[in-house]
Amino acid sequence: MRVNGRVGRAAGVLVLALSAAACGAGADSHPGAEGGGAKEKGKSVPARPLPVEGGKRTVTWTDLKHRSHELEAAPSELARGSVSDLENVRLDDELKGKVPYYLTVSYTNKGSTRLERPSPERDFLLASADGQPGKPISVFSSALSQDSGLPDACSKGAPESLAPGGEATVCQIFMMPGNLAPAAVSHIGRDAQGNESDPVIWKAGGSGNGAGKGAGKGAGKAGLPGGILELKKTGRSAVQDAKRRNVKVEVAAQSIRPGKVADLGRFELDPDEKKQVPYYVTVEYRNMGSNELLPQMNQKTELRAVSGRSARRLNLIDLSGEGLAQCPDAKPDGLVRPKASVTECSVFMLPRTDSPASLVFTGEGKAAKTVTWRAP
Repeated sequence: MRVNGRVGRAAGVLVLALSAAACGAGADSHPGAEGGGAKEKGKSVPARPLPVEGGKRTVTWTDLKHRSHELEAAPSELARGSVSDLENVRLDDELKGKVPYYLTVSYTNKGSTRLERPSPERDFLLASADGQPGKPISVFSSALSQDSGLPDACSKGAPESLAPGGEATVCQIFMMPGNLAPAAVSHIGRDAQGNESDPVIWKAGGSGNGAGKGAGKGAGKAGLPGGILELKKTGRSAVQDAKRRNVKVEVAAQSIRPGKVADLGRFELDPDEKKQVPYYVTVEYRNMGSNELLPQMNQKTELRAVSGRSARRLNLIDLSGEGLAQCPDAKPDGLVRPKASVTECSVFMLPRTDSPASLVFTGEGKAAKTVTWRAP
């Protein structure tokens, strides 16, 4: 995705620009919003630069003809804009009110083949300290407010081609909620067969945690959004029983433990999983309602990673009945009666270059709430 005079191949979310005549001055739709890019007495205020780790690293970019190319790439600039930067852009409802972040990426063609319409920036992610990814968008550069103070690289066109040894700098916009701030930039490419590469991760936002001025109200410890719990702390939510009746529950994540792929030697893993690290996630649930529950609430948990991707849940099929010592079956394994508790364990897989950022439980039905714990 590029921010230039043409729209590149669709990636992320494509937003519709209003006519060019509508671009330019206008009242800031969020005059109290924090961050650079806000208007100040009619003057342009540059987007606020944020710290981002540099240093080019080897990554893979695969073109539309499924040919893989070796690049050296790195984020070279990160800046926080303002809601008003996109006041002339027709945004989906889910994006309205979110803050734009401008990520500039520099890369070098290390191969012997000329790259045609390269777009490695589309393989980058921007993530908060709890692993929530920003939403990438594509827009016409002319649609951005003329008072946005857009970083220079974001107003330049991307190369149509790049010779061996050539260098380029491109820009990508990510939208994030106002109470979040970037903590990491990651690159996750694909090879010619469509297999994802392990994430390459750079720290962002200051000390790698996304904290700092302009992070937005509600930011908590280490740049995390407010309301995130430490392990063993209890949150309240709700689920539904077998008859779809709403049942309140108390949920307390107990542990997030790394294991070894050798632990899973009895199980059939695909080639990618054999290269990854298993994480054992244990959660205790207490039935606070008046109806019995099945001990399957662990299916509502999600392990978010530093890269901005969610870990892959591993559903083990055990015909031997031996189980997995590192991740025991639910205790007790019968129906969870009112006022009773059950402890369940899940196995998640992550690439070796990634690590857990947070654990999320998403309830269902009335009184359902999302509960999040910080990973150790």
